[in-house]
Amino acid sequence: MPTRLQDGLSVSLLQWLRSACADETREVVVRIGDTESLSQIIHLLENAGLKRIQKLSATSVHGTVTAEALSRVSHCLGVCSVTAFDRERS
Repeated sequence: MPTRLQDGLSVSLLQWLRSACADETREVVVRIGDTESLSQIIHLLENAGLKRIQKLSATSVHGTVTAEALSRVSHCLGVCSVTAFDRERS
């Protein structure tokens, strides 16, 4: 799977974004900076459109996002990257 990022998004999410309808959803992993407050970032992610948020670690969360909200989520303060959630790896 490609790991390169563009604007904080993985290549697979960028490809999905180009062909997805605005209301299609995708499971993603959002990684945040080490010095950021997870609770504060979760609040920002909720406002940006990330749904069903679950904490994976001190610096990452899992959630569901629509194609329309993906860009807002990736540009939230404190977000380092957004990648597709891979159930086989979790």
